[in-house]
Amino acid sequence: MKWGVQVVRGNTHNVGSTSVILQFASGRYLFNCGEGTQRLSFENKTRISKLTAIFLTRVDWDNMGGLPGMLLTLAETGSQNLVVCGGHNLTHAMAAMRHFILRSDMGVGVKELRDGDAAAAFSDENIRVTPVHIYPTGYTVSAHEQGADESDAAAIRRMLLERAFGVHKAPEPTDRKKREPPQPQQKKGYYGQECKEAAIEQVLQKFEQQDEDRTKKRSLSPGHSPKRSSDVFLPLATPTPCALCYIVEGPEVPGKFDSQAARDLGLKPGPQFAQLVRGQTITTADGQTIRPEQCVGPARPSSLVIIIDCPSPAYIDSLTTAHQFVPFLEGTKTAGPQKDQLMMIVHSLGPGVAQDARYKKWAARFPAHVRHMVSAPEYVPDNNPFQRHLRIHAAMHAISPHTYILPQATDKAELPLHTFLDSKNLVAPKSMMMYDIEPEPKLDESMVTQLLTAEQMLAKVDDVTPPSPHPNDGDDLVVCPIGTGSSVPSTYRNVSSNIVSVKGFGGIVLDCGESTVSQLKRFLGFPRRNHANTRIQQSYTEFLKTLKLLYVSHMHADHHLGAIQLLHEWNQATQMMDPKPRLSVLAPARFWAWLEDFSGVQDLGLDRLDFISCSDIRLIDPTAKIPIKENQKYRTAVTKLKSDLGLVDILTCGVIHCPWAYGLSLTHYTGWKLVYSGDTRPCANLVTLGRAGDKPPTVLLHEATLPDYLHVDAVAKRHSTVSEAVAMALGMGAENLLLTHFSQRCLDLPRWTTANIEAVKVARYGYVASASTSVGSSVDDVEDSATELDVDDDDIDAGAGVDFGHVNDLETYGQDVAEQTDAPNAALNAVLGDLKIASAFDMSAYAPRDIKKYRYNTHRLKQVLHDEMKLFIAEESADTVEPSQLKKGKQKAKAKKGKDSA
Repeated sequence: MKWGVQVVRGNTHNVGSTSVILQFASGRYLFNCGEGTQRLSFENKTRISKLTAIFLTRVDWDNMGGLPGMLLTLAETGSQNLVVCGGHNLTHAMAAMRHFILRSDMGVGVKELRDGDAAAAFSDENIRVTPVHIYPTGYTVSAHEQGADESDAAAIRRMLLERAFGVHKAPEPTDRKKREPPQPQQKKGYYGQECKEAAIEQVLQKFEQQDEDRTKKRSLSPGHSPKRSSDVFLPLATPTPCALCYIVEGPEVPGKFDSQAARDLGLKPGPQFAQLVRGQTITTADGQTIRPEQCVGPARPSSLVIIIDCPSPAYIDSLTTAHQFVPFLEGTKTAGPQKDQLMMIVHSLGPGVAQDARYKKWAARFPAHVRHMVSAPEYVPDNNPFQRHLRIHAAMHAISPHTYILPQATDKAELPLHTFLDSKNLVAPKSMMMYDIEPEPKLDESMVTQLLTAEQMLAKVDDVTPPSPHPNDGDDLVVCPIGTGSSVPSTYRNVSSNIVSVKGFGGIVLDCGESTVSQLKRFLGFPRRNHANTRIQQSYTEFLKTLKLLYVSHMHADHHLGAIQLLHEWNQATQMMDPKPRLSVLAPARFWAWLEDFSGVQDLGLDRLDFISCSDIRLIDPTAKIPIKENQKYRTAVTKLKSDLGLVDILTCGVIHCPWAYGLSLTHYTGWKLVYSGDTRPCANLVTLGRAGDKPPTVLLHEATLPDYLHVDAVAKRHSTVSEAVAMALGMGAENLLLTHFSQRCLDLPRWTTANIEAVKVARYGYVASASTSVGSSVDDVEDSATELDVDDDDIDAGAGVDFGHVNDLETYGQDVAEQTDAPNAALNAVLGDLKIASAFDMSAYAPRDIKKYRYNTHRLKQVLHDEMKLFIAEESADTVEPSQLKKGKQKAKAKKGKDSA
């Protein structure tokens, strides 16, 4: 049986965990699923839909941050009965996800491999996995961390887990080939069968009141069965520093079949040969009984792989004295045949471990034939694995150096491998590297691609605009989109996140999708500052230390899954400061419930967070300039937040997307005003929010998920089209519009038309682009275009890839874009007036003057994307079309040509 270990990614300064996949013909087993794992699988075309089980070496966000997003995507593919294995608190962590995941037809199984539990192992037809628990020096394992957990608290956690993910059913061995993928789960519309935007405030108030009531009435009893899983509190949990290493045993290797011996016994090649190979005894026609051992050699013991996770030097003593590893070490009395079966060790090591003399001495005791994969930040370069994005980004940087910031990366390791061990069997992990275990140990790097740095990629660009000096002069407001895609990450765009650095005050994060921390580290620089970034002259750590506000617009996963890692690293970076800073968190109330639940798994510094519910600073009266509802308990927190950032006003409003979805307005004492839409359909509340106060928005950061020709999809998923976003900017009198949150199916420049802009209407305002529209217009009953349809709870697009199916002719398409973006259009200019528009891209920076200059670069930017489309199509065709398919295609074309001629 052929199987091996494939690298997903190594442990670097940017990413704090190692991920590998064990590949078999009938199953795949992923070890660790940190943030960005799913995006890497898209980049490298790894088929995650075939996963059988996921193993976590630690139950913390470093190792499981990519799991929620991956589970949502797997649910869309029809994946069922996946098993997730890990240590103490795993069930608690999975049950906490019920606040934003409901996939009750998926049947995810959770297996806690607890210390002291005799049943703490995993096995199936391919592998047997035995955990080894290690702890930092000085830590005492408590009684509740040991043995199987049969408490009432555990029963509640299991109940909530099953409500979120369904009941796990172990599949039959043949089920994998036969089963049909289930239909996507259907859900009721968010606001009932009739959805008039004029009534959205009443609906939001109803949802919020229900949420407050549930908070008071949540049940703690496993016997009570309320309607919603979020109605039940998770029992309190305590974080544990346990790390798991895994000893993985593959299948036994069958003996070699001796065909000549079978012939000598009078057998002929055919079914009888196959029966003997399968271990079956056969009886010949003359009554002779032939046993398998007469023709088949002895089976060979299974090969072994060890996966080690040692997060810091504090764990070394516990690891090196673990009795489970003694049989594999040279020079020990208990060393046995297992050491000959051991083929590979994956060393996932935190900073400082690989150079610790204790660890190096222990690693050197393994047999000389063992392959050591050393995954440590000292030995793995901090390179950029997303080369398609980097290819576009470098070309855009060449056009506008201060807008499109080159991400930090390096192709050089800090130390050479020989400083770890004196061995010829050392290797540093690279994405897509494969080490075959059976039938013969072999390192295969044929799928590994060369990863260029930003500077190397820029050197391939012909026409480079030299950067101008002093780029920050006069820029009081710089908005930096860090992720500009919707739903799921793709090769070109990560999911939603934005930052704002308020000069002299501190930083703001507006939404925080998965891998935001990794993106920020490349954008700002970590551990050293990114000198290519001339707009925010801080390193990532410096930005964290001055961070003042984390804002989450709603509870869809693509807008907040990166927040746990951000808060964890903020807590670590600031806990030694004197005085210890506090951080304001503005979000829906459900987000705080999620943080409280997960804080039982990992310390997030909740005692230093000032939480403000979006509903408590919400502008709900169309004619009011201040919120009518203001909860007294948040008054102090809001006052502090305004002082921290120099704000004169901060307001939210309910928008049309899902329950507890909000828009945000920030007004600064220096005169700028920033409005952020979050995810929404065209919405009167957002227009009112933009018009509130004495100043129109300096910048409106608005979602433009779908192009105009996908308006039906926009209505169904409660998103805005490009022209609708432009109309919203006109409706509130914004000076500048920055478009973001694009569908991952679309890479082209956004396009808008006069007719589509003028057709947008909302309650209270009518046609919002009309210059005569004013606050308090008599149009009260205009129904929003979002006719109620079944909406997927996580708004996942049909595919994570880029779909160019609507582009029938790339040359004609390029001409169409040029006509809109370059040629004068009197009618369109009359509608737009003084509004300046720009389209955001990941890891970029936009001050109002950058948005103003954007129109002069559209022709060159269009050409960059046009060229990338051609490359993408060529690369995908080369990867997916087999030679046999090409031959069949040519034969069909030839036959068709002959038929047409006839």
